[in-house]
Amino acid sequence: MTPVIRQRDRDPGVLAAAEAHGYDALQAAILSARLTDTDLSVVRPTVRDLDPPDTLPDIDVAADAIAEAITSGRPIAALTDYDCDGSSSAFVLMESLVEHFHVPTDQVTLFITHRMREGYGVSDRFVDRLLADCRPNTLLVTADQGTCDNARFERLRAERGCEVVVTDHHGVPDEGPPAAALACVNPVRKDSVFPDRCIAGCYVAWLTMCAVRQRLIKCGWLASDAPSLACLLDVVCVGSVADLMSLRTSKNNRAVINYGLRLINGPNPRPVWAALRTLMKKEGDFTTKDLSHGAAPRFNAASRINDAMAVLRLLRTRDPVEAMQLVAELDADNQVRKSIQQQMSEVALEIGGLQAEAGRALINVHFPDGHAGVHGIVASRLVEAFGRPSCCLSPKPDVPGIVTGSLRGVAGVNIREALATVDARLPGCLKHWGGHAGAAGVALAEADIDRFHDALCDAVLEQVDTTKLQPVLWVDGELGEAPSLATLERISALEPYGREFEAPVFVDRFTVTGTRVVGDGTHLKLELEDARGQRCGGIWFRAMAAGDVPPVGAGEAVRLVYSVALNCFRGKASVDLQVQAIAD
Repeated sequence: MTPVIRQRDRDPGVLAAAEAHGYDALQAAILSARLTDTDLSVVRPTVRDLDPPDTLPDIDVAADAIAEAITSGRPIAALTDYDCDGSSSAFVLMESLVEHFHVPTDQVTLFITHRMREGYGVSDRFVDRLLADCRPNTLLVTADQGTCDNARFERLRAERGCEVVVTDHHGVPDEGPPAAALACVNPVRKDSVFPDRCIAGCYVAWLTMCAVRQRLIKCGWLASDAPSLACLLDVVCVGSVADLMSLRTSKNNRAVINYGLRLINGPNPRPVWAALRTLMKKEGDFTTKDLSHGAAPRFNAASRINDAMAVLRLLRTRDPVEAMQLVAELDADNQVRKSIQQQMSEVALEIGGLQAEAGRALINVHFPDGHAGVHGIVASRLVEAFGRPSCCLSPKPDVPGIVTGSLRGVAGVNIREALATVDARLPGCLKHWGGHAGAAGVALAEADIDRFHDALCDAVLEQVDTTKLQPVLWVDGELGEAPSLATLERISALEPYGREFEAPVFVDRFTVTGTRVVGDGTHLKLELEDARGQRCGGIWFRAMAAGDVPPVGAGEAVRLVYSVALNCFRGKASVDLQVQAIAD
């Protein structure tokens, strides 16, 4: 479906407030098209503005239990999810425990859920592995998972005497947090008074470890001047970006990401960032887009193709040579992922087009021979193409008759709430499910796919009018000046950009003075001249199918939808326009 191009509305109150705060006309316009609150402190918060962890539910119980386990020598096991947020959480837990709290390595074990074999969350298969490998009386600390896994915690307690501390950010079931856990540190609990419900799982884990550090200082395990955990925020930053946390209302996310980027771009970054810079041929500073489009796909590829342990080794290594080797391995996995994704996307887009034409409120594609590792990416492609929530399902490995799936939501649709509605109306249909507003995972019987789809469509329609479900390309209007490095600097001053605070996109008329097909035959390099006679370069990724005639040619005057990007080549910086569509 061709996206509808719509200009963002500007809030006049925010516009006036931004100008009064000293933002220039371009910056004020960008802010007024994204914010609704005239309190602009959310735009440029620092780590000193972070909400303290004290008001997180169960934070005291959790910190006390972890600190007591550390000082008493009790075995501790960290349990984390397999995606980028989960890998970042694993890093936070292991670095905190081993490097900062000086817990002996034989006292701590890490278990990362295996995407393909064990599926989403603390599943029964994951518990089988824990029961086989965990020592009795281990304190289990989850991160980025666990809120919906009470039954599995009861089993772990009964069969191995393990107690559980949950740290998570996913939705809480109607019956409340897991009663079998000692604590459930989760900002989205109904009884939570923590001001921010939009933080990532790795950040919840980081706040919990900060509280543990205070306990260890108080009891004398750590010195009063023990280093803070702020040095871990570069990895919390990438986990927050990858998990698509809101950047419109969350000062915590904005502060953490900006601080993390300063660490990544600083004089002594971890070897992982230097290795990624080399692999990506990155010149200039990393931005949120480099993390979301460069680092995160490679980190996620590990669990999609193999397992996520390689990501943890990469994040924790101090050896630049090992970092390059591990980055190369992840990049190879990512190439495999791209090939699988392309094949599945072609099928999904064809089926999705038929469902969209039929007026289905949610696109649901079942791949009888699909690869579950790329569900989420393909579902995201469906969202982009059809502007409606989407679900991709494939057989669960080694479990006949069961399919697992990934779901992605759109603005106006809380996909987790939709799943909760289905679960209430079709008792027993969903074998396992969980997630948050924008993304979720599910498992069900293959025989139930059709009724699951029907019920999920009904649940979506209760949240949004189906006529509003279409792909939309939001723009900020005309730039109002010739694109330049100074323009880009003013735009970049409002970083980080991401979910609910998207990077600005403009519409202006240009004359095309030259074109050249590049890459795999789907990208178009452009030479442009704007209405002021200013010449600049442009790149249009995925402008056409390989072998097709380019959508524009030399001599044509067209209105282009574009963003302003930095192009660094051999140390020389210039402005490139990244074209997204023709507005005519």
